[in-house]
Amino acid sequence: MVYTPGDSDLVQLARCGNHDAFGALVKRHQRSALALARSLVFDDAEAEDLTQEAFLRALRNLDLLADPDKFAPWLHRIVFGTCIDWLRAFRPALYQSSAGTDQDLLNLDSAAPTPLAFAEHTELSERVADALAKLPEKYRVPFHLYHLDGLSHDRVADALGVPVATVRSLVHRARTKLAQLLPDLRDDVSLFDPPSMPHTMLHILNGDATRIPLEQSGVPGTFSVWADVFYEGPVPRDVSNRELIEIRSRFHAGERFSYEQALAMGLRWLSGLESYTEHDEVVIWCEHDLFDQMLLINLLDFFARQPVKPRQLSLICIGEFPAVVPFHGLGQLDSEQLASLLDTRQRVSERQLALGQSAWRAFTGDDPSAIERVLARDTSSLPFLDGALRRLLEEFPDTRTGLPRTERTILELLAAHGTLEFARLFPLQQKTEERVFMGDSTMLGRLDDLARDGLVEILPGRDDRHLDMRIAITDAGQRVLAGALDWMSLGTFDRWIGGSHLVAPAPAWRWNREKKLMTDNG
Repeated sequence: MVYTPGDSDLVQLARCGNHDAFGALVKRHQRSALALARSLVFDDAEAEDLTQEAFLRALRNLDLLADPDKFAPWLHRIVFGTCIDWLRAFRPALYQSSAGTDQDLLNLDSAAPTPLAFAEHTELSERVADALAKLPEKYRVPFHLYHLDGLSHDRVADALGVPVATVRSLVHRARTKLAQLLPDLRDDVSLFDPPSMPHTMLHILNGDATRIPLEQSGVPGTFSVWADVFYEGPVPRDVSNRELIEIRSRFHAGERFSYEQALAMGLRWLSGLESYTEHDEVVIWCEHDLFDQMLLINLLDFFARQPVKPRQLSLICIGEFPAVVPFHGLGQLDSEQLASLLDTRQRVSERQLALGQSAWRAFTGDDPSAIERVLARDTSSLPFLDGALRRLLEEFPDTRTGLPRTERTILELLAAHGTLEFARLFPLQQKTEERVFMGDSTMLGRLDDLARDGLVEILPGRDDRHLDMRIAITDAGQRVLAGALDWMSLGTFDRWIGGSHLVAPAPAWRWNREKKLMTDNG
């Protein structure tokens, strides 16, 4: 394999005086830089000169670049500034009024639609220009390129080296900030209206860690959370939405939540979900792991069963994101990264709805071999579902030791490393997962189950979050791990997986690790 250095590597080499490295950066980014310059000055010869000047400025100031991975957008800002300096010097009619503002630029005719066309007199123009000057560069530059220079979102994105959805978000936020700076004009001008907002959106998100930054991103719409841990506890088939919330609330009630708190939260989530009829489009946001795939098939089943279908149902479902390695989920992404995903959404197909509904019915039934029958079908329309369902089956007690995969991994880690603090054990367990899905509260519950049957010993710590509590495997735990003792024979195991109720000493279903098949013990 031929190694191709990234921008960060080339920047570091160029900082050390490697001229070839900077030459490679020039070659890589010259086309987009030149396109930006041409779009600003409308003169090919001047654009080439200004692009060269921008590269020289970049070289002289390379040590000021805080993040070498962001060389492209940094360079494009330099190109933009270089071109604006030239326009102010050689085409002052474009950028200067008698008051020294951007008034005439605001009044230029343009073939592109512009919310600033209302600026018909000097005083109003100058007020808007002053407000634009107060915007941070992050918002002012894309706003200028889109609304004043008439570039499309795609061309602005190419010029700045960012995703199209990020450009839409930045322009939208610029309009919002301008509205705050010019509150008395809010009802009189079209500046504060998005240029293209054909319908309203309801975003259904997998938790507050995604909801909060997405709300801050400028992505339009209403934001609602749907984030039950369906892979844990009873999830019976053929119950109403309200009944399911009540069942799940009773399961979740404990140290962290009272039943009333869990119920209130569940009903709030349900209210947001059921408001879909008030919106033109519903967008489901999820990722590749077991937690999210259970949410996804539940939502697909929900919408498939509604007598009134969503006007448009869309899906954003990812298993990776550029420069985020390792990628575990949407909660790792910041506002701009999340906003960049909006334009990747795809309309949910009838095939996806049908598969989601079949998978959910299999999961909520009392015969988990139905899940295997789903897996025997073509599941490619939901590309992460296969891995998630196979991981779910591994949480059934295995036929040799009685250990689900999570508990087996815990005992294996303790046998290999000796006594471990929870703060060390939990990350080690997470590293054994192909797709991390389990939270610390679930892990603590699994440790309590093992301790109750004497397979591990837990020494409490001083930290209320249990980070410094220590866990050790016992002799009984070693015997179970070796297959000399069946955990189910100890008689206290009692767990729901979907619609399957598993009770020791003879749970109805077990997982054969060697054959990778469910076994009916009935």
